[in-house]
Amino acid sequence: MITEEQIDLLVERLISRIEKANTYFLKNIGASIKAIRDLTPSQAQQLVQILKYGGGYEQIVEEISKMTDMNIKDIESIFSAYAKKDQLFYKEFYAYRNKPFIPFEENAVLQSQKKIFTNMIRNEMYNYTRNNVLGYTIRDILPNGKKGRVVFRGLKETYNRVLDEALLNVGQGKETFDSAMSSIMKEIGGSGLKTVEYESGRSVRLDSVVRMHLKGRLAEYHNEAQQIFGEQFEADGVEITVHANPAPDHEYAQGRRFSNEEYQKLQLYGIAKDYKDKTVDLHSVLKSGEITTSFRPISEMNCYHYVYSVILEVGKPRYTDEELQKIIDDNNKGFDFEGEHYTMYEGTQLQRQLERKIREQKDIQVLGKSSNNEGLITSSQRNINMLTQKYKELSDASGLPTKLERLNVNGYRKVKM
Repeated sequence: MITEEQIDLLVERLISRIEKANTYFLKNIGASIKAIRDLTPSQAQQLVQILKYGGGYEQIVEEISKMTDMNIKDIESIFSAYAKKDQLFYKEFYAYRNKPFIPFEENAVLQSQKKIFTNMIRNEMYNYTRNNVLGYTIRDILPNGKKGRVVFRGLKETYNRVLDEALLNVGQGKETFDSAMSSIMKEIGGSGLKTVEYESGRSVRLDSVVRMHLKGRLAEYHNEAQQIFGEQFEADGVEITVHANPAPDHEYAQGRRFSNEEYQKLQLYGIAKDYKDKTVDLHSVLKSGEITTSFRPISEMNCYHYVYSVILEVGKPRYTDEELQKIIDDNNKGFDFEGEHYTMYEGTQLQRQLERKIREQKDIQVLGKSSNNEGLITSSQRNINMLTQKYKELSDASGLPTKLERLNVNGYRKVKM
C-alpha cells in the first residue's frame, strides 16, 4: 500500500513551485517599492506609469505561467508513480484466484483511466492558475481614504494598488515611507498567492487548493482502480489503510476489513460491522457527550484513508487489533502544552497552523528585504524566531515529527537580530 508520507512527497513537488511563483511576485513588488522609495513625486509618477504599462506586471505573469506549465507536465508522472506502487498490493489476490496479473504498463484499462484523471487535474490546474483568478487578499480603500474590509484583488489589481500606495507615500522621507508601506506589505505577505474557487467564488491559498485537489483526485483515481481490481479477482471485501494520529471519527475504522455489503452500509449510514463482527461508527462524539447526526464517509471530505479490495480469507490485515488499539491509545494519551492537554491529532493541527504562520512571516520578510524596509525585516524576523521556537517546543512536548519542508519559503534568508 502507498503511504500518506509517500503521497505527500509526490504532492510537495508541485507545491514548492507555487511557492517560487509567489516569491517571484513578492520580490518584484518589493523591488518596485524600493525603486520608488528614493524618487521625487514627479519621478515616481513616471516610474509607476512605466511599471504599470511597460512590462513589470507581464514579467510576473510570464514567470507564474512557466511554473504552472512545469507542474502540469509533472502531473502524469505523479499519477504513474502512484498507480505502479498502488497495484503491487493486489498481486496475491490475483494469484489466489488464478487470475492473470497485468502490470500497469501493459494494462489498457488502467492506462485509459490514468489518462482521464491526469487530464482532469490538468484542466483544473489551468483553471485555478489563470491570471484573472490569481491574486491576493488586501484591505479595500474607501472613498474617505480609510481602509475597509479585506477583499480579493487580482494580480494586476494588487500590483497596481501597491504602486499607487507607494506613489501616494513618496516624498515623506524614508522612515515615514517604510512605515506607511508596511501595512499593505504585511497584508500581501500574510495572504499568500490565492485563487478564486469556481463554485463558491471565495478565494483560497493556491498551495492549499493544489494540495487538496491533487490528493482528492489521487484518492478518486485509487478508488476507481481498486474497484476494477476487485471485480477482476472477485473481491468479497475491503481493507482501510492506517496512519498515525487519526481524526477521532475515523480512528476505529482504519486498518479494518469489511465485507462489500458492510462497507456499503458504512459509507451510506456511518455504521457497520467489520468482518470480525465488531461495530464501527463514524459518527463523532462531542466533548459534551452528544453524538453527531452527520458523518464523513471514508476517503471523502478531506479524509485521506484509502480503501483496498481484498479477499477476506486471504492473508491478514496489515495491523492486528492490538496494534490498532495502541494507535488509538497513543493518540488519546496526547500531551500537555502551554497549560492545555491535546490529543496527538490535535497536535498535528497545531503544527499545521504554526507552519502556515511561519511561511506567512517569511513571505513578509522577503518583501521587506526586496523593498529595503528595515522595520519590516526586523518585525517579521522577530515573529519568525518566536513562531519557530514555539514550533520546536510543541514538537518536543508532543514527540510529533516535524515537517520542516513545509517551513521552506523560496528566497527567505534568516537575518541576525
